[in-house]
Amino acid sequence: MGILPYWDKNVDFEIDSWVPYRLDFSPVSINSMYSDQLEQIAMLALNLDSELLCVDGITTGQAGTLFRQNIFDPERKLKCVGWFSMVFGYSKTMERLIGLFANAFPGITAGLALCGVWDRNMLVDELKTIILISNKIVFNESGCLEALESLMRKAAKEGNDRSFFAEKFGYRRFSIPFETDDVTQLAISDILYSFELEETREILGPPPEVVFPRRTLEDLL
Repeated sequence: MGILPYWDKNVDFEIDSWVPYRLDFSPVSINSMYSDQLEQIAMLALNLDSELLCVDGITTGQAGTLFRQNIFDPERKLKCVGWFSMVFGYSKTMERLIGLFANAFPGITAGLALCGVWDRNMLVDELKTIILISNKIVFNESGCLEALESLMRKAAKEGNDRSFFAEKFGYRRFSIPFETDDVTQLAISDILYSFELEETREILGPPPEVVFPRRTLEDLL
């Protein structure tokens, strides 16, 4: 078992056709057009083997690498009404950090989910993601971002120049399969679970999934 639970549903993003998804030459600096803080979080995420894909909130607005149209058009953030959320690309280091953060910062919940990236009716990519969601609409977004940036800065390895090279030479995205962290182990676990009787499941409890918060990413993204 990992640190974070799996959400019981998947998440989809729809990006504009001009978004440089596969090879991105500005995965960090593009966020500076929105705020210096978002740029720092994006930089630290890359140095933690992850990536800031998007942030969404009432006061923060909707921005991030996948939502560049909102960065270029700041007025669009005024149309965003809903729960605060952040989506990061998966890495074991980031999962451990977000696990600690979700337990320490009040009003936030975190989990893993499969994310589909769409360009109109075309599925561009599917990747494993870490999703942070506030428990209520009224939420301390600025405090959350400040605390998260501070924790990420402490966890980032010195001398890790991934963000520098991503900016200079381009960042090539690749999928981390959602259910293939350990192919053999997961396949065996799936087979054994299929053989379990209802009486056994009552003793073992439900599968390691949590209910995805309703009226959050489903309605807002």
